[in-house]
Amino acid sequence: MPTMQQIDPIVKKVENLLKQAEAQGIHLKVSDSKLDDDWLYVVVVPSQPGVRASDHAKLMSQIERQLRAEGDKRVLLIPALED
Repeated sequence: MPTMQQIDPIVKKVENLLKQAEAQGIHLKVSDSKLDDDWLYVVVVPSQPGVRASDHAKLMSQIERQLRAEGDKRVLLIPALED
């Protein structure tokens, strides 16, 4: 379960992994994060117009699995649209 001190490093990891995906033409970014009921929810939105975060569920699932493998359990990436 993530602690308050772990939130920023976990979010930074997600941001870095999303930045790496830009080379593959996937344009997403972190817009928010929230710790609730021992889960860290990381909201992912498109970083360019015309991109749908939900189209990249496979990438987000891979990132979640990588985080779990590195010991960051109870982290969910949530696709959303920016307001």
